[in-house]
Amino acid sequence: MANLTVLYTKPESDAEAFLEEFKSDHLPIAARFPKMASHTTTVFSGTPRGTEAPYYLMFVATWDSPEAMKAAMGDPSIMEASKHAMGLTQKYGIKAEMLIGDEA
Repeated sequence: MANLTVLYTKPESDAEAFLEEFKSDHLPIAARFPKMASHTTTVFSGTPRGTEAPYYLMFVATWDSPEAMKAAMGDPSIMEASKHAMGLTQKYGIKAEMLIGDEA
C-alpha cells in the first residue's frame, strides 16, 4: 500500500470555517483521484500529554501500490487538489506538509 499524507496546521482563527471548506470543497476533488483505494481525514484534538497537537488536520490517500499512486500523480484531479490546498493555506494562513510513504 502506498500513501499520500497531507498535514495541515491549525488556523489561528476560524478553524471551523477551514474544516467546513475542506470537507465541502476539497474532499470532493480528492475523491476523484484515480485508482485510490481509500482516503481518511483526521482532526486532531491534542496530544496524550494534554498539549495542543502540532497539526490540526490530516488527510491520507491510499493506493494499492506505489506504481498506482505514481500513475495517479499525473491526473488533473491531483493538480486541482494541489491548487485548492494552496488556496486554503493562503486564505487561512496555515501550512501544509505533504508526505509519501509505504506501509511497513
